Amino acid sequence: MSLLQLDGSSSIRRSDVHPSISVAIPTFRRPDTVRRTIESVLQQEYSDWEMVISDDEGPEGVSWNILSEYARSDPRIRVVENNRGQGQVENTNNAMLTCRGQWIKVLHDDDWLAPGSLATFAELARRYPTAAFMTSTSHLVQNGRIKYRRGGQVTLYSSQRCLADLYLVGKTRALGIVPSTLLINSNVIQAGCLMRNYKSIAWGVDQLFFVDLACHGDVVAISEGLIYYDMTDHASITADGSFPQIDRETLDLKHLTWSLIEDKQGLPEPEAVVRALRVARLPGRFRCQPWGTTIRDALQILRPSVIKAASKAIRARTRTPATSSLV
Repeated sequence: MSLLQLDGSSSIRRSDVHPSISVAIPTFRRPDTVRRTIESVLQQEYSDWEMVISDDEGPEGVSWNILSEYARSDPRIRVVENNRGQGQVENTNNAMLTCRGQWIKVLHDDDWLAPGSLATFAELARRYPTAAFMTSTSHLVQNGRIKYRRGGQVTLYSSQRCLADLYLVGKTRALGIVPSTLLINSNVIQAGCLMRNYKSIAWGVDQLFFVDLACHGDVVAISEGLIYYDMTDHASITADGSFPQIDRETLDLKHLTWSLIEDKQGLPEPEAVVRALRVARLPGRFRCQPWGTTIRDALQILRPSVIKAASKAIRARTRTPATSSLV
């Protein structure tokens, strides 16, 4: 592993010092947006953090010199070359495995932190020290406009409750959970819970990671926009998928999640959930797929099993476990 720090400087954080939060930034050929990402961390009032930036391109890449400048300017910043194998999965793993903090804040190189977000995450980490991970909602950035999302409600899920909620695409998914909204207990990463591929899943590796994390303990969900999620059209680290591929991956993921849920009573089977999702996704698909496919997907709503799955998802989004306030 290639590691960039300033040699010989007395101000460099010692290797045996463990900050409260490590910000893990996987990056690949985004020199402009990664500056914004890094600056959002530097501008936080909360200061007990380190930043680990894993560059999937390395010293010969377009971003390395920029990242080097930041590493020289602040001893809390480290830059590492990803030697685990290119791609989002291994680059994210490389960043997380290099972190020394008690908690790991994943942050993609096109997203950025809202002011005060690290202080909020740190307070919730103090309040829920044994949680496996936390996730917030995000402010959505698209076409030069920002959709702000606020709430302030904190919800605690057990592992099994979270798995069932993710399976039904319930409240946790309604928050808009993405990797950049995650704060992960480092004990979970040290236990071997890393991003991975499973069967056909390439497009849905993020969702697979959420399911794996939920297997490790309680989950804290925060209905407050603590990050800005950039939905602007640009090259993505995650593989793009066709609609049939996305549906196949979704079915594989639902079967996996189904196998992990202990109490399946009353839950629709994976095929019914995927059919319901195909109906729910029609508004974003009908202009991009044959009319025959659109009609076939729309007719799924006539199936009793699909109606049941849809109603279960709606109830999951409105039903609230134990909650408290950010204040």
